[in-house]
Amino acid sequence: MKKNLLFFSLLLFVFQSLPAQEGYQIQQKNLIKINLLPIAFRNYSIQYERVLGKSVSVAVAYRFMPEGTIPLKSKIIDYADPDDQQVIDILNEAKLSNFAVTPEVRFYLGKKGYGRGFYVSLFYRYSNFDANNIIADFEEDDVSVNVEMSGNIKSHTVGFVLGSQWALSKHLCLDLWFLGPHYGTGSGTFTGVPSTPMSAEDQNVVRDKLNELEIDPYTKTVEVNQNKAAINIKGPFGGFRAGLSLGIKF
Repeated sequence: MKKNLLFFSLLLFVFQSLPAQEGYQIQQKNLIKINLLPIAFRNYSIQYERVLGKSVSVAVAYRFMPEGTIPLKSKIIDYADPDDQQVIDILNEAKLSNFAVTPEVRFYLGKKGYGRGFYVSLFYRYSNFDANNIIADFEEDDVSVNVEMSGNIKSHTVGFVLGSQWALSKHLCLDLWFLGPHYGTGSGTFTGVPSTPMSAEDQNVVRDKLNELEIDPYTKTVEVNQNKAAINIKGPFGGFRAGLSLGIKF
């Protein structure tokens, strides 16, 4: 009799504990994370994830790079042609900035779930890139035109991510994603303003030089008048996502 009473008491305790544990997992359904890897490149990324159930969550990430010189500029200059001073000057003086918004749906495939374990994610990304203070010299025979150019490129891409997320403690998590190809379209315009109004001969030189640019697989159109030079581009756009994020759960 005592053994039966002890057995049923233990069984009752187990059944009472299981819903409590599951409820604890479900309660930890909000995660805010910071991607550590791109910080070295002056990129800052934060993501909010909401767990909807054991196998599914939704998330949105915002990434931005404040305006500044090209990241790892000295390394890039090392690979540039040392005899092409114009390219080196452009790399030294150019100012870049960008931001991206990335909503996604995650499917957790492991036994743990609720925002933990291996996952596959489908995402859409909108990106916006700005470049300023690009000083270009267009020269041909006795004609030399100095133009300060700036531009913007916008892209829309879709892709998938493979990754895994771990609970480090009750309120800490670690998120690693290591494969994130995405592909779509991009378009933009770069506009240059000459230091002085361009003559007809100046315009012809600038127009010819811009038309000679090879930017495959992009298509381009060139517009030049006495007060500006513009190049419009459109074509495929893609990239890869990867990251290591540390976050909090609540």
